[in-house]
Amino acid sequence: MVPKADVLVYNIGQAVLFPKKPLRRVSPETAGIKEGYAIAIRDGNVVEVGPSGIVRSKYECNVCINAEGRLVTPGLVDPHTHLVFAGSREDEFELKLMGYTYLEILKRGGGIYRTVRMTRNASIEELTNKAKKTLELMLSGGTTTVEVKSGYGLLPEHEIKMLEAAERASRELPIKVVRTLLAHVVPEEYLDKRSDYVKLFDSIIAEVSRRRAAKYIDVFCDKGAFSVDESLHMLRKGIEEGLRARMHADQLEYIGCSLLAEKVYLDSIDHLEKTPPENAKILAATGTVATFTPTSMVAMMEIERPKVINELRRLGVPIAVGSDYNPNNMTPLQQTAMDVSTYILGLTPLEALAAATVNAAWSIREEGGQLVPGSPGDLIVWDLENYRWIGYTWGYDKTLVVISKGRVWKNLIS
Repeated sequence: MVPKADVLVYNIGQAVLFPKKPLRRVSPETAGIKEGYAIAIRDGNVVEVGPSGIVRSKYECNVCINAEGRLVTPGLVDPHTHLVFAGSREDEFELKLMGYTYLEILKRGGGIYRTVRMTRNASIEELTNKAKKTLELMLSGGTTTVEVKSGYGLLPEHEIKMLEAAERASRELPIKVVRTLLAHVVPEEYLDKRSDYVKLFDSIIAEVSRRRAAKYIDVFCDKGAFSVDESLHMLRKGIEEGLRARMHADQLEYIGCSLLAEKVYLDSIDHLEKTPPENAKILAATGTVATFTPTSMVAMMEIERPKVINELRRLGVPIAVGSDYNPNNMTPLQQTAMDVSTYILGLTPLEALAAATVNAAWSIREEGGQLVPGSPGDLIVWDLENYRWIGYTWGYDKTLVVISKGRVWKNLIS
């Protein structure tokens, strides 16, 4: 009896498969690059990867897709987004162009606080519908797994509302959503009683853990957000309550936040724009992923290459990239972050692809980002000849076929 495949992609020109582990050093040898391959998917997972003629003759397929010699990669994994929020801040874009800094806009009542007010006033239905539309856009652009943070509610009922909206938005879509509870900033009503808010956030952590509403605790450790000591307290509380930990660090100024990787186990430290090069050895020793958000750097009008990046590469620290989609950086496509990372971070096209797939998946401790038997059936057929076109051509959606969890979401070939 001939085995069946739900989807079979054959006649692949170049397949970048990636192994089931993070890549500390990315090269054609470590990336699992194959030519003339086919990939069979059944029940949402990859069941076989091999030479096109052999695999195609071995399976009957419900959906057969001829890649016509194009590049095929795993689906993209976005490990850093602020998907759920209400309203917009397009006028603040003009303020930034006029020379106002992020912190100056924040002090004027804009920035995060403005989004907090709008998000608190929105219903869970409004937040869900808005988030779902963005998830559909992300999925069409090749993102098959996405991390989603709270952080625009700040008070218990609003943080839980955001996390619930993230889950609801993904229910009918073949996209994996990983939820994160984010301690973003101290609310305006608690600015003169910060210690009280930290205690309140302890209760939010406990309630989110009880509801199993998030996988991660995340803290924005930086000037204008939370101090090193406050961040350490909340991260430890999250771990105590059964959450995994990650952190925003060293984005606006360096106040020592990335040093916390020595004191608490972090799956990922994100941003790192102001991290000193010598701190790279901490991440190398602890196994923490360094996650960068290059399009956010553009949105912040600060596109100087982070000084830590070359040392991270030298020491073999796994590097991931995320879109950091948020009201200050309305860039929902992970492929854009991947492409821009070649310019902003100096990643090679293959490093950028690894950073947006296998390393991004590892940074949120999820399966995905590779195409090997048993891995999720998340796959992209690109309108590209090979991986070297990543970053070389950008500014438009280059995906022709997007398969997520074994379901063909988009097919512009047939």
